[in-house]
Amino acid sequence: MTECFLAGEEIRKLNRDLRILIATNGTLTRILGMVADEEIIVQIIKQQIHPRETAESGQLSGGRILQRHVLLKGRSSGHRFVAAESLIAIDLLPHAITASLTRTECPIGEIMAAGRLETFKEPADVWIGESPDWLAVAGYQTSQPRTVGRRYRIIIGGQPVIIITEYFLEFFFQDTPS
Repeated sequence: MTECFLAGEEIRKLNRDLRILIATNGTLTRILGMVADEEIIVQIIKQQIHPRETAESGQLSGGRILQRHVLLKGRSSGHRFVAAESLIAIDLLPHAITASLTRTECPIGEIMAAGRLETFKEPADVWIGESPDWLAVAGYQTSQPRTVGRRYRIIIGGQPVIIITEYFLEFFFQDTPS
C-alpha cells in the first residue's frame, strides 16, 4: 500500500469533521456518532486469535493476538464511515475485557471504558493512502480510491497492548494533498 504521511499543515486542509475525528484520542465511536448525527454500530468483518505474534504485531507486548477487522456504520442509514483493524495482545487484558472483545460487537473504546481500564494512547500517524485490502476481499467497495488513515498504539500498565488502524471512508476532502 502506498501511503503519504501528512504533516500538521496538510491535516488542516481536510474538512472540519474529518480533522475532529483524526484528532480525537477519546472513544471514536461516540464522537463519530455526534459528527454523523446517528448511532454508530460495529460490524465485525473478521475476527481471529493468533497463537503468537503476527508480522504486523511486532510493536506489541507478547502473547496471543486478537486481530479484528470492523466497519463502523450508521445504524439507520447503513452508511460505512470507518474501516478499522485492531491488533490486541489479549493475554495482557483482564479476562472480562477479553471476553467482551471476543463475544460481542461492542466498540473497543466502549469496552475499555466500561471496564474502567486506564490507558494511554500514543499520538497517531496520519496519512492518505489506499483503502485496506481486507475491505475489498470482504466485498466492500469505497467510492474514493484513496482515504485518510491513522494508526496508534494503546499502552496499558506501561506496555503496548493494542494497535489500531482506522481508515476514514466516504468523507469529503477539501484541498487534499496528493
